[in-house]
Amino acid sequence: MEELFKDIRYYVDLRIKRAKLTVVEHLSTFFGRVISVTAFLLLLLLALMTFTGALVAAVALWIGSLIWAFVIVGGFYLVAALLFYLLRNRLFTGGMVRTFSKMFFENNSNDTEGDDEED
Repeated sequence: MEELFKDIRYYVDLRIKRAKLTVVEHLSTFFGRVISVTAFLLLLLLALMTFTGALVAAVALWIGSLIWAFVIVGGFYLVAALLFYLLRNRLFTGGMVRTFSKMFFENNSNDTEGDDEED
């Protein structure tokens, strides 16, 4: 009986270690993606600011007023922000749910019951 309890305790310890490793794997994947997306978005923002300056200069040359060029480009960004806000659920919620579902609930080939035996 004592050996049975040792085996049960060993099995439970293995399952706990496996759950911890799975959590660490998923968290590292998640934070790696967050860092990558953040870096990409920062570079994209830098490019957007550069192109905005060029667009303002081009509109200023076209209409002859720097102030109105800023107003026109700013208005364009306000309209784009409004559209982005209105479509936020379609753009983000579905994709995030799918990503997290795959990340946390996918069936790995290592998730079989028979692979926990280590003697």
